[in-house]
Amino acid sequence: LPNSCVQILDTVFGDFAGSAVWNPNTQLHEDCLYVNVVVPKPRPKNAAVMVWIYGGGFYSGTSTLDVYDHKTLVAEEKVILVSMQYRVASLGFLYFDSADVPGNAGLFDQLMALQWVRDNIHAFGGNPNNITLFGESAGAVSVSLHLLSPLSRHLFNQAIMQSGSPTAPWAIIGRDESVLRGLRLAEAVGCPHSRSNLAATVECLRQVNASDLVANEWGTLGICEFPFVPVIDGSFLDETPQRSLANKNFKKTNILMGSNTEEGYYFIIYYLTELFKKEENVYVNRDEFLQAVRELNPYVNNIARQAIVFEYTDWLNPEDPIRNRDALDKMVGDYHFTCNVNELAHRYAETGNNVYMYYFQYRSRNNPWPSWTGVMHGDEISYVFGEPLNPSKKYQPQEIELSKRMMRYWANFAKT
Repeated sequence: LPNSCVQILDTVFGDFAGSAVWNPNTQLHEDCLYVNVVVPKPRPKNAAVMVWIYGGGFYSGTSTLDVYDHKTLVAEEKVILVSMQYRVASLGFLYFDSADVPGNAGLFDQLMALQWVRDNIHAFGGNPNNITLFGESAGAVSVSLHLLSPLSRHLFNQAIMQSGSPTAPWAIIGRDESVLRGLRLAEAVGCPHSRSNLAATVECLRQVNASDLVANEWGTLGICEFPFVPVIDGSFLDETPQRSLANKNFKKTNILMGSNTEEGYYFIIYYLTELFKKEENVYVNRDEFLQAVRELNPYVNNIARQAIVFEYTDWLNPEDPIRNRDALDKMVGDYHFTCNVNELAHRYAETGNNVYMYYFQYRSRNNPWPSWTGVMHGDEISYVFGEPLNPSKKYQPQEIELSKRMMRYWANFAKT
């Protein structure tokens, strides 16, 4: 298996299965730009190609995770499955508005992989004119940016986006903010950090150990804010996704997308650590709810905050600690994932493309997180890749059936 690109590991819950499953399972190294190709046996003649782009907030992720195991989907559905590594964190998304550090390096890594697939997949029995991109979270954002980018639109045919869209509030940051975060990183690792001499900053950052860079990126960021993400660089992206969608300036094709019932909890557990402990019986009283609304929406003025409280309060039971807890999940999940996914689907439907949507609400019997977390961000992935068909993972018969159905849906979409 190829190296994973340099990134920080999640150590918050130690070796707890629910979080450890997302940690890279191969050596971390700057030499990480590899493509994986898995082909059915016997070798097909003109098979549909599915290209997976992993998520991880643009600061983490790797195509080698167990949960992305390619073999089951390929064996069951006879598609060719390709995935690529791409640089993450500052190594993938540092931006100084200069020829040296033009930004979006991680997206250009993906682009290069897509070009390679387009040019070479026929040698594996794949159809270069039937390539479907699919990804989850930051991977789904990446897929959506390929739909928008003039550089990659022509390199594939259709797209599946799981819990991510280009208008997600965390998906893109402005150029100024991006430069600012780069300078903050420089300061954290003891490099010159003046806007007026970026050349010195870049020169110094080049000498810093890659693992020191990724370890020093996290300043004070709000929930679902990731330090280094795509930027409107004038090359890969020449306008904001909002503008592209308004002007219908995107690849006209069929898309499949959706989200999960509890998109917010995963992030809340990491952000509001005192209130949301990783244990059963977590309840949120009214005062805690109002305080959490403040902490989870730091950039919002009082009037908007009141509107949020009003929208997410169950006014028949405003004191109900379970409803208050679940309301916080919906508030975070709607804003960061669900609403922008729905928005993209609507925009696509307006142009007469086929838009297929799903809403994933099945909780696995063997889910290690507390029961109140429901169906979290990323929980559908194991079903898309057929993990329940692996007997060692101890899934229920109905879960195996669900996974077979989802693999069939995803593959049928790719084949047509």
